[in-house]
Amino acid sequence: MRAAGQGPIATGGGGGRPSKLARRIFWQAESLAARYRYPRPTIPLSGRVSELPTVYFLAADFRRPAGGLRVIYRHVDVLNEAGISSAVLHQRPGFRCDWFENNTRVVDARSVGIGPRDVLVVSELDTDLVASLPRTVRHLVLNQSGHLTWKREPELVTEHYRSSTGLLGMIVVSEHSAELMTYAYPQLAIRRVWNSVDPRLFHPGSAERERTIVYFPRRGRDDARQVLSLLHSRRALREWRPQALDGLSQREFAAALRSSQIVLNLSYQEGFGLPALEAMACGNYVVGYHGFGGREFLLPRFSSPIETGDVLEVARAAEQAIIANDEDRDWCMARGREASAFVLGRYSSEHERDSVLTAYRDLLGRG
Repeated sequence: MRAAGQGPIATGGGGGRPSKLARRIFWQAESLAARYRYPRPTIPLSGRVSELPTVYFLAADFRRPAGGLRVIYRHVDVLNEAGISSAVLHQRPGFRCDWFENNTRVVDARSVGIGPRDVLVVSELDTDLVASLPRTVRHLVLNQSGHLTWKREPELVTEHYRSSTGLLGMIVVSEHSAELMTYAYPQLAIRRVWNSVDPRLFHPGSAERERTIVYFPRRGRDDARQVLSLLHSRRALREWRPQALDGLSQREFAAALRSSQIVLNLSYQEGFGLPALEAMACGNYVVGYHGFGGREFLLPRFSSPIETGDVLEVARAAEQAIIANDEDRDWCMARGREASAFVLGRYSSEHERDSVLTAYRDLLGRG
């Protein structure tokens, strides 16, 4: 019997690998299902001039944990605390992300209208929606994954970035994304902000660590399967237990990371890579792809960054870490403590707050 979570089985008539046609049909069905579950948002416009101009962050009504949504909520909190009226704009009345604790100001598309003095903030995946609005709508793009910039209507998006009079600029969350977007649109005002981790949740803790290798199935599930199969084939895991972290609340996620020692990070193209950063903050030895956005924090002195797609090298690096830790029970933890100190110092809430305020104040003043 096929194990749960392994995906559909369809063959091209000669083996276990799905045919190209079967894979195409599966992903088309997945895409249609996603559109049904999460339809494209509507953007409510109003001709009324707001007494208090507000920055509205368009956000998906998405129940499952997603780091990008938490970043949006955090930006709204930072701006409101500084006296800049801001709100998360969801679609359904009463919807709020509840997988992490927050008191963020949230509104819905039925109760507000974005007026001439307001500013709309959209993700890189919703830029095509703004391109169809009147050119006078003032807006920013919060681009958290530069490689997804052209996923929807690439020609329309490119023309929008080149010529929109309402576009005040773009905000990115990593040095890699800043370089990527500046290369594509040198005329666009692009500002980099810093993400942060919550040290109250993401810290090494004091509990004894289990021999656990954690991975994130939302990103790189197939590569994780290959890496773990390689290790099983060599009997390299010994007493180590693989554990998938998916669908957990923020507190549950952090608790799991505080009890593990090795984390496999297998995302292909990341604007930043928040789960890997959080794993490091919790004192883990991270092995895997930097995903380009993670180059700035996955450093060889306390982690094992691997070129994207090289599952063999990931397996080798993971096995070497297992062997080293079996010989010296503090091997992973020693590197994890150094990684945690680096992350908590560089990606602090103060650094995030200062960079967010600087970026938004600068770009909002351009309109």
